[in-house]
Amino acid sequence: MDKDLKNFVEESIAFGRYLSWADLLARLFEAEIEKEIHSDDHCASLDHEWRWFGLMCYWYSSLQVVVEAWDTLGFSDPMIDQLLAHPKQLKTLLRRHRNVTFHYQSSLQDPRLITFLAEGAVHVYWVRALHDEFIRFFAEFLFAKMGTEEQRLELRQSIEAVLHWFPYQQAPAIESLERTLSVAREMLTKFPDDQSEERREVQQILESGEATLREGRRNWAAKY
Repeated sequence: MDKDLKNFVEESIAFGRYLSWADLLARLFEAEIEKEIHSDDHCASLDHEWRWFGLMCYWYSSLQVVVEAWDTLGFSDPMIDQLLAHPKQLKTLLRRHRNVTFHYQSSLQDPRLITFLAEGAVHVYWVRALHDEFIRFFAEFLFAKMGTEEQRLELRQSIEAVLHWFPYQQAPAIESLERTLSVAREMLTKFPDDQSEERREVQQILESGEATLREGRRNWAAKY
């Protein structure tokens, strides 16, 4: 491996390390949230809520590290840049949420934690969209830098050897986005008369997500 390629691989692995950890936590959170808990088992319900809430907080916080890596490396992407520039300052709220999660706080109800979660459906879909877009970008970024199939294979092997993970290896972003959009559609269907600003924001995110899903499927079919 030549020097330039080696440096590129190391930088890619450094970024991918944090993204892979965020993806790991996202998968653990999704697996926990999808568990079926009998409603009459109060203790099991409380345990379930505590686990998914903890996994959610750690997933969100690990995604903030990816945001910081993104800014440090000077990356740019139209979709991700748009998400990070959300008018509700969700990027700032995510950073403050991470600070509460990973810095000891004596209060159980720190307002920095509650403020982000209080955004409700808007913050949920924003986090999911940002997570999936990071994975989509990373896959495209890696393949754009590789000129030959041999280089692509070498890069994949190098990253998998260290991280045991590779973006779009099994189209996780596409699957996750499909599930998220399905939930969003159901939510909007249940409240057809809601004309609130929050509903309009969710509708905009849904439309953007559907466009991203179509593009992701095309990219997947073309590259894999």
